[in-house]
Amino acid sequence: MTTRMTRMQGSTNLQSENQDSNLIVGLKRKNEVEAASVKPTKRAALGEISTNAAAAANGKATLKKSMKKSITNIVSKGKEGLKVQENRASLLRQSLRKKKDEKTEPEPVKEETVDKCSSDDSSTSSADSYTTACSPSQTIIERKDFKVVSPPPNYTVPEGVIDFDLETKGDPGQHAEYARDTFQYYKLREATFKIPNYIGAQKFINEGMRAILIDWLVEVQESFELNHETLYTAVKITDLYLSKKSIKKEDLQLLGATACLIASKVDERLPPLVDDFLYVCDDAYTREKLLRMERKVLAVVGFDLGYPLSYRFLRRYGRVCKVTMPVLTFGRYILESSLLEYKFNVELSESLLAAATMAVAFKVKSIEGWEATLEYYSGISISELEPVAHALLKMLQKPAQENLKTVRSKYSHKVFHEVATIQLPETISF
Repeated sequence: MTTRMTRMQGSTNLQSENQDSNLIVGLKRKNEVEAASVKPTKRAALGEISTNAAAAANGKATLKKSMKKSITNIVSKGKEGLKVQENRASLLRQSLRKKKDEKTEPEPVKEETVDKCSSDDSSTSSADSYTTACSPSQTIIERKDFKVVSPPPNYTVPEGVIDFDLETKGDPGQHAEYARDTFQYYKLREATFKIPNYIGAQKFINEGMRAILIDWLVEVQESFELNHETLYTAVKITDLYLSKKSIKKEDLQLLGATACLIASKVDERLPPLVDDFLYVCDDAYTREKLLRMERKVLAVVGFDLGYPLSYRFLRRYGRVCKVTMPVLTFGRYILESSLLEYKFNVELSESLLAAATMAVAFKVKSIEGWEATLEYYSGISISELEPVAHALLKMLQKPAQENLKTVRSKYSHKVFHEVATIQLPETISF
């Protein structure tokens, strides 16, 4: 009897504990629902604006479950596929033994359909079961539907130039095996996205209005903490659109915001939301108008957005010349300041602008022994970049206008080594 009473009492306590835990869980869920229903406060234009990282954090649990389920499916499918392959291999071995016992020769392979690859292993004689890769020394049968591309030339580094890609060959983050081909490909694409001199065809805007827009885009990039590649892509999209379409003054900021939105989707891991761009425009445009402008911009400039950016060339030249971070940051300051200048963004090669920018940084910082390395990796001679370098120095020497101080203020901060406050020489000689 006592034992029965003890069991009943324990059961009652367990039910009470379950009720308390259910009540706590219910209260937690209620608080979570109420917290989710609270609307975020409106943020001031060009203020500290966060991205949609919070939304990603909320979906972390769901993503984790989905990934776990996907991995489980992949593992199970892999095991099944392994069993199928083992069965096929067993059947193939039995077939080969049977053919060997019967002393029958395999059917000849037609040269028109299958490329022959020499091998000493008799198990690879069945072309119906295996597809083998030919060795690099063998000649592939030429097909009529494509042209055989010749192998890339062997790069020979001249004397006195350090082979940066050879030094970093073991580093997967540098992708040294493809770096030269990648930037050679960028240089080939420069002519495709060359900006013509368009400002004379614009009836409602001028160079000064464009400079104000780019200055505002720099502020947006800093507020959203976007990559610098996003800023340069946005400027490129803006100039490409203006070179093909005329625009009114009241829609110029809409074009800049739309270009930045498109660039963020290309370069950012967590791009800002559409509503964030409406905030930075001080709600001057509606959501429908911004999305309609996005479709219009893409229809005009096309969907090929892999532009050869001067910023990427600058980082490449800085790496191969092994510059320090203050010197590279000074080069970034010069290049970002040139975005506001119309003449540096039309009818000028991005690789040439980046090389001239790096040359100015070297000269102002009194660094020597960089000429041969920069000439080799950029493919541009010092005499070619000299006029652009002098023009960049004159740009830096000009006092900043009151409404165009964002870049100079940005690079006057300690985070950027205060490179905007560096004393500039009157002239530089090469």
